Amino acid sequence: MKLINKKGMLLIVLLLLAGMARSQSNNVRGFYVKDCTTWLGNTTTETNILSYAQNNGFNYITLYGLGSLSWTSSTAKNQLASFISRAHTQYGIIQIGASGEVYSFFSTYIVPFNSGRTVASERFDVLNYEFEFWVSSSISTLYCSKYLTPNGYSCDTAGAFAYSIKEFKKIDSLCAATGMISEIYLGWPNRGQMQQIATRADRILLHAYRQTDSDVYQYSKNRLIDISSTNTTTKVLPIFSSEPTFMQSWLATNPVTKPYQTYSDYYLAETGTWKQYINLQGYQWFTFTNLPQTTSTAIATITASGPTVFCSGGSVTLTANSGSQYLWSPGGQTTRAITVSTAGSYSVRVTNTSGINATSSAVAVSISTTGSTPAITASGSTSFCAGGSVTLTSSAATSYLWSSGATSQSITVSTTGSYSVTTVSGSCSGISTAMSVNANSTPSTPTITTSGSLNICPGTSLTLTSSSANGYLWSTGATTQSIVINSGGTYNVRAYSGSNCSALSSDKIVTLLTAPATPTISITGSTALNSTNTSVRLTSSSANTYVWTTGETIRSITVTTAGSYRVTVTGTNGCSATSSAITVTTSSCTPPATPVITASGSTNILSGSSVILTSSTAGGYLWSTGATTRSITITTAGTYTVRAYSGGNCFSTSLATTVTVITNREISTTNSGAILALTAFPVPARDLVNFTFESAREANYTLNFVDITGRNVQEINVEATAGSNQLQVDISSLTHGIYFGVLSGQDDKRVIRLIVE
Repeated sequence: MKLINKKGMLLIVLLLLAGMARSQSNNVRGFYVKDCTTWLGNTTTETNILSYAQNNGFNYITLYGLGSLSWTSSTAKNQLASFISRAHTQYGIIQIGASGEVYSFFSTYIVPFNSGRTVASERFDVLNYEFEFWVSSSISTLYCSKYLTPNGYSCDTAGAFAYSIKEFKKIDSLCAATGMISEIYLGWPNRGQMQQIATRADRILLHAYRQTDSDVYQYSKNRLIDISSTNTTTKVLPIFSSEPTFMQSWLATNPVTKPYQTYSDYYLAETGTWKQYINLQGYQWFTFTNLPQTTSTAIATITASGPTVFCSGGSVTLTANSGSQYLWSPGGQTTRAITVSTAGSYSVRVTNTSGINATSSAVAVSISTTGSTPAITASGSTSFCAGGSVTLTSSAATSYLWSSGATSQSITVSTTGSYSVTTVSGSCSGISTAMSVNANSTPSTPTITTSGSLNICPGTSLTLTSSSANGYLWSTGATTQSIVINSGGTYNVRAYSGSNCSALSSDKIVTLLTAPATPTISITGSTALNSTNTSVRLTSSSANTYVWTTGETIRSITVTTAGSYRVTVTGTNGCSATSSAITVTTSSCTPPATPVITASGSTNILSGSSVILTSSTAGGYLWSTGATTRSITITTAGTYTVRAYSGGNCFSTSLATTVTVITNREISTTNSGAILALTAFPVPARDLVNFTFESAREANYTLNFVDITGRNVQEINVEATAGSNQLQVDISSLTHGIYFGVLSGQDDKRVIRLIVE
């Protein structure tokens, strides 16, 4: 809340807790006042504040700016205690709160103050926490240097919130430990911040500053929804402002009660499910200084409809003078007239059309002790089977007259009827409330009829119906004549002719059969029908019998029209299961020409290398790999196709292109240790291929090129030195294909696979 310095008052939040105990908080009305050091001890100013609160229906005061109080001064603390006590005991103030912006203020001053007061009425009831972490100006001009930087927090909204939620959690724990209420003022936190706060706060004061009452609810609705997102009930009070920039001018012609009336009307009309987690408590005003200081007074009187002293069982109606609102005490009724039948001292607070309250003088109501309305007690149940009985006994009196004609204090009843007693004590007589007795005939043993077979399939139901009786109790706990079941088990029913007179049926055993597995539908063809794709074949998974939504009863059907298709299969026990729907659509588009795949090189590639496959031009592409680009790079063996699209779901599919991956390594060897290794590169090769090998000694070797039929197509003599050897061979005369390079010596042979493009 934005505070504005004003002379002569302190900022008070007053929350009206009409008709409730001090520890409760319903129908809250309040306002803020500040600068308590300027008026504490000034009886005139104190009385002005408290009288205004009383006359206008406020009953919760929070003192703001208490940090400037001299907490070491006994005089100052005694003046504060005196004001709190007067508010509690003389002016109907239910709670007094202390407002602060840091945990240490409450733990250092407020809690020790409460502990030092021996009289409960002199203590604070609420800790009100106000830290505007969402306001950038407050962060930069005050919080940054005073709280955030000294405690290692960043000087921004995130840092301010992190600091404030840490402080509030400690304040909330302090309230729990000392029996006080934790309360926090909020303006514009985000949902995550609101959730953290709402799970800790006892009450939230929610900013609703507007210039008129027309949109006060809409202004804060989304923040109410944020609060409710915790899925736990939270008490909320909207707070309005009477400052010149907000409702001060509007209040000149409107009562202070109207904004909340408008707010609560919208809230009561709200249908959102989130509403169940908001406990709307009432409202409060900022600030007392700017509220209209009305001088008109309200009148409260009570008129009795007859004598206020009467015999037990009598009553008197008390009626207040005309006003806009009423609050009776005790009882908390809010009607103009109440009917009183118990002794007590009754008063009423009347609110006039200007929103000003007055409390009437008390009217004493007394009940004569020489006579009272008799009460009847029964020795047992008043509903029993024929042949039973019950004894009815009147409360003590001088004489008795039962509706049956008996004149004793107790009578024994065995027949159905309504029994009352009139008693006389002194000069007062009274008649009891009638007590009904039912002597019920024993019912016949009930029978159960079924709506079908006792063997039921999953997903179906069976209705069990009892023969007619006055009441029913099934083994399921149901109390209706019929029950619907969908599970196996043993079922029976107890039929009643009265509450304690019944008979039990024989059992009905219901068996839940096993349904077949849910069928699946496989598709042959495209489910998007067009001029070249005129049908699609749908096939059910295997089952005993089949029924399609088309009416066909075969396993596979051919569909030529758009629609949603399902199949229901039936097992040998008669139970069925239905598949998910397959949707077939139609399109008037013309598929494009069949796409052609071209490769950037050989589709026989060496492990670790790649080949690029490219589709002929189309409006769109979908490769068998899932890629949607015109070209894809392939590094793994497989068969690849592409769909070419002309628009929508119109497409044609290419022929498959197979890519083979070849590992460039020796495939066989006969070695005595002379040739140690053999490699070849590049693979694939075109005009030249390079060989490297290790020889253990100087030797002559032969290098042969052998095709896949085993034919020797080229031979080269190699003079090798001891160690590493390199050889470049011209293969331009070889045709494309797969070959084997064979390097052999006297006792050695190594073979490697080659690809020639």
